[in-house]
Amino acid sequence: MEEQNTRTVTVEKIVVGLAQRPGTEPPCADGADVQRRGEMVSAAVVDGAGHHPEVVRYAAIIPAVITHIGTVVGGLAGLMAAGQMAASYDRPPHASAVFACAQPGQPTSVHWIGDCRAYGWDGVSLRQWSTDQTMGEWLRINGGAAVELAAEVHDNWSRLGLAQAGAATCRQVQVPSEVPLVLLVSDGVSDQVPLEVLARLCRMYAAGPQLLADALVAAAAEDESGYRDDATVIVLLRAEG
Repeated sequence: MEEQNTRTVTVEKIVVGLAQRPGTEPPCADGADVQRRGEMVSAAVVDGAGHHPEVVRYAAIIPAVITHIGTVVGGLAGLMAAGQMAASYDRPPHASAVFACAQPGQPTSVHWIGDCRAYGWDGVSLRQWSTDQTMGEWLRINGGAAVELAAEVHDNWSRLGLAQAGAATCRQVQVPSEVPLVLLVSDGVSDQVPLEVLARLCRMYAAGPQLLADALVAAAAEDESGYRDDATVIVLLRAEG
């Protein structure tokens, strides 16, 4: 009888977790969507400014626009198409958004505008891959240490939103495929969950994207005034299956 050699082939897949927790001021003005095409996963988190009816409606419908167009022609086109939709309203809503496209063996492509964030967990440390487009961050870059205190006051002032989305205003980064875990979050998470808590939860739940997403939104705490913002998380994990 001829002996046969067997070899185990490891196949990578993208596993997703999504969670949302409304804040203390209803209704929820965050939105999120995940779209799959074959092995590719496209995901978007949107954070509307305020809770006016037009903002809530806009934030609810545009995440799917971003993911569907982003899947076909890229994240920049997805953000721009969603931004053009803001002109459908008498008072164009302001919203930040972050989009990621992940597929096995490829870097995770991230596009964003405003102050939604993308983080990466490499198994040891948590890194913020996006840069907030806020007045506070602009002051830090252009004014240096002399304006650091003033910059903190303006961190909640987003300079750009989807209504201004274009090739010159949207930002892009490639997260290496060696980084197995990517987080997309609204500022209800990044502002109200300390970085060390984010890192600790990634360490605890890195193997369970849905558990991690649930834990992150649950960790969003009320501030000193008793206010808690809408919190939304999408977790993209490169898992071996």
